Amino acid sequence: MTQRKKGNHMTLVQDKPTVATNSATIKQWLVATAKGDLDHAPYAEDAEISDPTGKYKGKQQILASLKVWKTAFPQINVEVTNQVAEGDQVVSEVTFRGTHTGPLATPMGPIAATNKPIDLKIAIVSSFRNGLIQREHTYFDQAGLMRQLGLAPTKP
Repeated sequence: MTQRKKGNHMTLVQDKPTVATNSATIKQWLVATAKGDLDHAPYAEDAEISDPTGKYKGKQQILASLKVWKTAFPQINVEVTNQVAEGDQVVSEVTFRGTHTGPLATPMGPIAATNKPIDLKIAIVSSFRNGLIQREHTYFDQAGLMRQLGLAPTKP
């Protein structure tokens, strides 16, 4: 930030991308990801993300992890239901809805398509640097996802 003097008052001017720009970037990226458009991923080359399936370092690893989900759920809809942004951080509550029609690669081997619908609530905490996502943590109920896919017992 820089300070500019206007009359007798000092005004702080943000030189970096604005909070609104970061928020819009997340929304646009989630829509693009749901469509399978990974060409303009807003991740820094040295970005790091983590989610319940693991940790991924570097843009190429991150994109590979996203392709796993797109393969398993090729027709997914995404809705940002809430978003809070401050400084270089954006926290987004997101709902993904789709049907498991492709194999889902996991560390324990692939899960064949179940053809079951999912309604997955996710929280994503994104940290930006120079207009790109540098670090991201995604949280979701992995056991709940397995129940929706019919691969774990339903709650009593």
